[in-house]
Amino acid sequence: MVRRLYRWYAGIGDDPRLAIAQATNLYRQVPLLYGLLLINSLAVAATHRHSAPAVLTVTVPAILFLITLTRLLRWIGAARRRATPSPALARRQLRTITAAAGPIATAYMMWSLMLMRYGGPAQQTHAAVYLSTTVMGCLFCLMSLPQAALLVAIMVVPPFVAACLTNDEMMFAVIAINVALVVTVLLRVLFNSFDYFRGQVAARAALEHQHAELVRLNAENGRLARTDSLTGLPNRRQFHHDLDLLAASDDGATFAVGLLDLDRFKPVNDTYGHHVGDLLLVELARRMRAIAGLSTTIYRLGGDEFGLLTVGARDEAVTAAQWLCQSIAAPFSVGELRVAVGGSLGLMLSDDSESANELFDCADYALYYAKRINGGGTCVFTPDMARAIRTDRAIEAALQASALEDELRVVAQPIVAAATGTITAVEWLARWHGPLVGEVPPAEFIAIAERSLLIHDITLAVFRKGLAAARALPAELALSFNLSARDLHSPATMVSIEREIAASGIAPERIWIEVTETAVMRDPPAAARALAQLRARGIKVALDDFGTGYSSLSNLHQLPLDKVKIDRSFLADVEAARGWAVVAAVVAMCRSLALDCVAEGVETEAQREALLRIGCDFAQGYLFSPPVEPEAAAVLLHEWDRRREAA
Repeated sequence: MVRRLYRWYAGIGDDPRLAIAQATNLYRQVPLLYGLLLINSLAVAATHRHSAPAVLTVTVPAILFLITLTRLLRWIGAARRRATPSPALARRQLRTITAAAGPIATAYMMWSLMLMRYGGPAQQTHAAVYLSTTVMGCLFCLMSLPQAALLVAIMVVPPFVAACLTNDEMMFAVIAINVALVVTVLLRVLFNSFDYFRGQVAARAALEHQHAELVRLNAENGRLARTDSLTGLPNRRQFHHDLDLLAASDDGATFAVGLLDLDRFKPVNDTYGHHVGDLLLVELARRMRAIAGLSTTIYRLGGDEFGLLTVGARDEAVTAAQWLCQSIAAPFSVGELRVAVGGSLGLMLSDDSESANELFDCADYALYYAKRINGGGTCVFTPDMARAIRTDRAIEAALQASALEDELRVVAQPIVAAATGTITAVEWLARWHGPLVGEVPPAEFIAIAERSLLIHDITLAVFRKGLAAARALPAELALSFNLSARDLHSPATMVSIEREIAASGIAPERIWIEVTETAVMRDPPAAARALAQLRARGIKVALDDFGTGYSSLSNLHQLPLDKVKIDRSFLADVEAARGWAVVAAVVAMCRSLALDCVAEGVETEAQREALLRIGCDFAQGYLFSPPVEPEAAAVLLHEWDRRREAA
């Protein structure tokens, strides 16, 4: 018991959180304690001033009051500051209070017991009541420091009880027993209250810990939300956040926005698998991070697209972008493989008059120019590109405001059997003349429509007009329509196309749907499902512009296809050995897969004869006919049959 009591007193203030809470609570309680002690002591000294010696009513109280008043003022100052003490200060204050409690309590106890010897019964009773009530008040004020409260009780109550029991008056014995019982119960209540107080402090500490952990987790989640999990680079969200900050800054600092797209990443994924592709992206990110200077931050925006923000002079930004684009062309070591990819990079230099969205759009347009026009490398956005963007936006605005049913028209270009010259099908193509922009080339307004989602309306309009015009054509003639990537991956558009075909009364077996490699390879499984749904209705499927995308033979074999159309770019050089070999290989592949083969862009008799020699089934191009208006299509078919019969 003695050891436990010693450890209890020796451990005062060892728990930092509890010590701070105790000291903070005592800042409010201790001034009340000393105030109570002063008032009660002054009262008892006054009642004994005529019956007790001056040393007990003046000298001793003056010394005690001076000590008490000094302590009172000190604690009042601490209470007014209301500053949370440090753990060390709180520990020191608690130990000081405990150490002072014993001597001060003993001094006041001895003084009051000596006063009880003087005066009449009323004065002696006043001294006894003073001592008992004061000790109870002090215990209440020391509830947050039970060691000091217990010390006060031990120093005061036993001597008081003994003094009362030795008094001849029975009343003092009753008072002594009553005070002993009340103090015992009060100490029990005090310890229970302190246990609750300690539990509250522990609970608050636990809540603070949980809050700190929650803040840490939120910060970590925020960091993860802005970080690419594969490469460890900042992601698209962080890119746009940083771009917004740079664009909104008014310090006049110049910066550049870059968008980088890998040129040969998809074949790596298709050939070696996504695992190798992921490892390549990790190595690529490591190389770019090592090459980029302190002023350049690299981001992964998604897939094989990266972004960069460079703060500094414009020449430095251009040089950094060019060096970065050139460096990734060097081969990468991925396990035992040596993989080489290239990159196209579009760069936009900041201007005070441009917003973050405008800067991003310009960098994206520069990337498009670098990839599609320059064939790779770095392209810096120029005023000419700005004019092209304005033209595109004017076309887009005209498209948005156009009445497609009135302004859009269709033309037909025949597809002939290469061997016999018989027209077997016509391909319906869209043409648009806007009141504000005039005649717009199909390659321009179709590309813009795909970006603005108007392509769905254009596709459905072409189907309606083409199917309506086809009623004047022979029933055995096949009808070919083009679908964009957005159409192919839009269930609503696919359902609308089926509805248009059913409403036209034309047999689905006459319909051919042409999709490009790029549209199919954006999501091969989804494309395969959509195409299989069309073929289940009897509609046939052709792969358009073959050779310009990134499809592999395995993907081509898995797709539900009926026909392959060779892109016109190969026909331009068909008489050269290289072009001959490519076209011959495609024709042979189609034959092995039991697919019809159509050569696009046939413009000379030499090209037609070369196609016949390698066994190509069908041909299409200006050699046979340019696209004609629907009214002229029936005349063209009749004239073509007449000339073929005459020949």
